[in-house]
Amino acid sequence: MERMGYKAGEGLGKNKQGIQEPIAISFREGKAGLGHEQWDDSTENKIVEETVIWMTNIDEGIRREICDKLIKDDQWMVVRKEKKVIDDETKFCSEKKLKDMLEAKNVFDSMSEKDIREARTRANPYETIGSAFFLNRSAMKTANMDKIYDWILSRENTGNNSFLLKNPLQEGTTAENVDRHEDLFYFADVCAGPGGFSEYMLWRKAFYNAKGFGFTLAGKDDFKLQKFTASSAYFFETFYGTKKNGDVMDPENIDSLEKFISEGTDGQGVHLMMADGAFSVQGQENIQEILSKRLYLCQLLVSLCIVREGGNFLCNLFDIFTPFSVGLIYLMRVCYDSISLHKPHTSRPANSERFVVCKGLRIECARVVKEYLKRVNRKLDELKNKNSKDDVMELMPLDVIKSDEQFMKEIIEHNEVLAHRQTVYLQKYKSFAKNQGQFDKDQGSLRDECLKYWQVPNKQRPRGGDRGSRNGNQERLNPNVVLGKYTSKICGEAELGNKFPEFSISMLQSKIPSNIPYEEYRFVALGAASDPQLLIGTGDAVFIYRHGHFEQIDRDYARIPENTILLVDCAEEVKTDGSKIRISSDPHMIRIVDAAVLYGDNVSQLPYEARMKAAQKFALALKLTKKTIQIGWGFRAKDITPHQVCCAQTYSLKELDEFQSNLIELKQRGEVTVLFKEGDRQFKTQSLRLTRIIKQDWQMGWSKSQQVPYVHSPLHQKEGSILEDQWKKREIHSSFWDSVILTNKDKQKMTEMMQHGHNAVPSTNWSWKPCMRTEYGPYKIMNHPEAFDGKPTISAIKSQIAETDLSTQRSKYTPLTAL
Repeated sequence: MERMGYKAGEGLGKNKQGIQEPIAISFREGKAGLGHEQWDDSTENKIVEETVIWMTNIDEGIRREICDKLIKDDQWMVVRKEKKVIDDETKFCSEKKLKDMLEAKNVFDSMSEKDIREARTRANPYETIGSAFFLNRSAMKTANMDKIYDWILSRENTGNNSFLLKNPLQEGTTAENVDRHEDLFYFADVCAGPGGFSEYMLWRKAFYNAKGFGFTLAGKDDFKLQKFTASSAYFFETFYGTKKNGDVMDPENIDSLEKFISEGTDGQGVHLMMADGAFSVQGQENIQEILSKRLYLCQLLVSLCIVREGGNFLCNLFDIFTPFSVGLIYLMRVCYDSISLHKPHTSRPANSERFVVCKGLRIECARVVKEYLKRVNRKLDELKNKNSKDDVMELMPLDVIKSDEQFMKEIIEHNEVLAHRQTVYLQKYKSFAKNQGQFDKDQGSLRDECLKYWQVPNKQRPRGGDRGSRNGNQERLNPNVVLGKYTSKICGEAELGNKFPEFSISMLQSKIPSNIPYEEYRFVALGAASDPQLLIGTGDAVFIYRHGHFEQIDRDYARIPENTILLVDCAEEVKTDGSKIRISSDPHMIRIVDAAVLYGDNVSQLPYEARMKAAQKFALALKLTKKTIQIGWGFRAKDITPHQVCCAQTYSLKELDEFQSNLIELKQRGEVTVLFKEGDRQFKTQSLRLTRIIKQDWQMGWSKSQQVPYVHSPLHQKEGSILEDQWKKREIHSSFWDSVILTNKDKQKMTEMMQHGHNAVPSTNWSWKPCMRTEYGPYKIMNHPEAFDGKPTISAIKSQIAETDLSTQRSKYTPLTAL
């Protein structure tokens, strides 16, 4: 078998989906004959597609009445002696169904944990689905629920299946970012280490289309971000509350998490929260619901704190037989448009786990119920700290719940269906434990069919990523390999240091009266003293091009995902106090001034402003809410302050006045320093970078009759004049490679064109140094009424623009639209 590719420890089958242990001998017990305890498959319902049931929505009048009641007082909160039995909880389930289930659970009393696990592996028809290529089973539970709930979790647009272009089912197919223009998707993963849900959601949204926040217990059950292989963990930010322990039941932690998420989402909240909290109840399986009641409460409470208006919530629960648990479900109906209770295939059928799915948060109702549940949680905290024998037993009166007859019918039906199914599979486990030769014959086919139905590739998780591959290792450590994968330009590493000519007013002038050269450029302010630098993320390292070669920088501090190529400005943030300038002690900012590849999304051929718009979303997905992050755990844990990533603001030359309004001129030690404001940050600036938005062969003109822009070229005279709506189709826009990499061959061509009077260049820097007012520097640039010694000033550029508009009879300014 080893000669045929079998490896010890792996399952058989095309996708290694088979059982890993040999089929055990079925030991004969007593006088039982061959085939003893054979399981009858007809008691099961093995299906691929699942039907979900939404509970009947609450009456709007009742919704308002409950909110009004909870605002006024806490009389609905019932505190009495704690209870540690569940046998008599028959208000929401028939006595027989409950008794049968609890008796079936006694199977755990007579079996070892190893025997239970081994029997489950063979008996559960969906067991070999496992975690697929993700970190753990939570990922596949989410994939399962996402599909059967019509993608309301990931909010995928599945109308024409274009979303599958992001995650092709066939290996070797190039992924396409069809959601590049969509808003960033925010989600939160609560009580869910090691992070399978988050890995799935980042994979499903793909590229840089999602930003996740994580909150879970610190320590051995923490998020294992270093084990994410299906997506980059750089788009995921962890938080552990003000107590730094990740305890979701701590009232102070909940308040700090609410504030953290608000800051990280610009006050909006997340689109989706998922909670998957659980702990071992070995030996106490029958009262798992009672032991988990506060966990239930706090997970549902946190959703009301951090989910945005119209957002959704997914949470695992166990039994829901007690008035406390059912009261929580009822309050969720008050806060959300619709709720559903469901146990998916990926949830092991013999346990009591199920999920509540809440759709469409109503923020006004959520605020009221949130404050009530916070008071309940503080009461529970108080009772715990006093070691009290009392407990909060009810959240709302039973008569209020029972008066809603439709809700009662639905909750009882749900409980009885799941109790029966759980009883059946517990009996199956017992049968399989007695007869170790039995295994479910449908495991392999169900795995294949389910993955296909859930739109998940049928493949295994890579062991160690591609580190076992020589080519993979080379790519993950060599920036030239990544660069060569995406650029068609052939150049040596030394050529990456070639510089474009310095900016001059002549670049905005043309011998053709109808031309508008100033519209051919966009500019950004630079905060570093040096020119922008090429940055490449390879996966295992981050490299930046300096001094004629690539230098590696610490990837913990530069959180740039693999397959990323950027042009960046490494700028130090500054603070001002009157005329004093103080440089921030934080690591310099990585400001994106142009982008070629963003985590595998090749944007290099897009128009410049489209590239920068994609880069803005990429930077937002990488943005850290807190300056510090924790790396490692246990005694190796430490806090670090990594480089923040942001996107530089772009301007047209027509927007010089707006740009100038964000400049601050300070005189310090006989020198004039210019600061520029970008959002809530300030940087020193000593230069501007101008990028030409059309290819060098083309020139931009203005139609006097139609009052619209067009392009034309002396080198392509047969093409004639091309209007703006045709530029993309005709590939008029300049690429990242045109404006960033100047090969020796490009340099020669550019020199020849400039000698023939075509002064436009793919990109150029306008730089200066802080100096005395009598020399060319910030003061002259900002205040001199014309060019200074032939060098550009802001006034000179404005004058050139006005002269061009007069020549072309451009009567009004409208931004270009095709970009």
